[in-house]
Amino acid sequence: MPLILFHSPRGGTGNSFLAATTAIALSRAGHDVTALDFDRNGTLQLHFGMGPGERLPGLDAPSDETASASVQGVALRDASALSRQSDFAEGLARNEFGFSGQKVFVADIAAGDSQLRDMLLPHALLEICPLTATAESLMMLPGITDAGIAKTFFVLSMVEDTRRFARHSMGFLRELLGERLLGQVRRDEAVTEACAMLKSLGRYAPHSAALADTIKLGGEISTLLADLYDEDLDVEFFDDPAALGTSDDDTRHRAA
Repeated sequence: MPLILFHSPRGGTGNSFLAATTAIALSRAGHDVTALDFDRNGTLQLHFGMGPGERLPGLDAPSDETASASVQGVALRDASALSRQSDFAEGLARNEFGFSGQKVFVADIAAGDSQLRDMLLPHALLEICPLTATAESLMMLPGITDAGIAKTFFVLSMVEDTRRFARHSMGFLRELLGERLLGQVRRDEAVTEACAMLKSLGRYAPHSAALADTIKLGGEISTLLADLYDEDLDVEFFDDPAALGTSDDDTRHRAA
């Protein structure tokens, strides 16, 4: 199963939030999902309702250390330390990390770490690049397209359609990116508030606009995976937005 990269050329685009909610959506659709945090700041786990001081097992940790590190059906792993080791590229080449196995890996990569992104991209099935409808994102588009986007799809993040520049930018990006634009996620203060309360967005604000958008985005990504594999995965998504925030019995397992 695939490695899916989440990476944006600039920070502040909601990359970690989108990686987390996509991992939860794919898990709820029946996939065996592992979320990989390649960002040493540890932002990803906040969107699973975990505090910044809670330690995640490493990607190469033995199975007895990783069995309990699961939140909302998603296995969480810290991959930041391993990726900085000198032999990480060799391990990728030898397929030591199981990216060609049955699991779906969702990787959160820091905006400034383009070197790691370039290292992982050949091993990934697809890359999701969040963009905002801002002058900064528009200025970076030539660099993104020049680097080649054969595996890259885009999401408009933190959308505010009440501003004229944002509306024109969104129209331009939709025309430019075409089918490579998977969707948009509206700006929503509840995302930040949920992190501050150490809750997933689905539990904190089940009627959040951003949550509704990420549910739709999860469906688009699952469909894209099915198309790329030329398989009918019979994916079913949820009518209840809170499904992205909690499992049926609200069970939460993680490492002590």
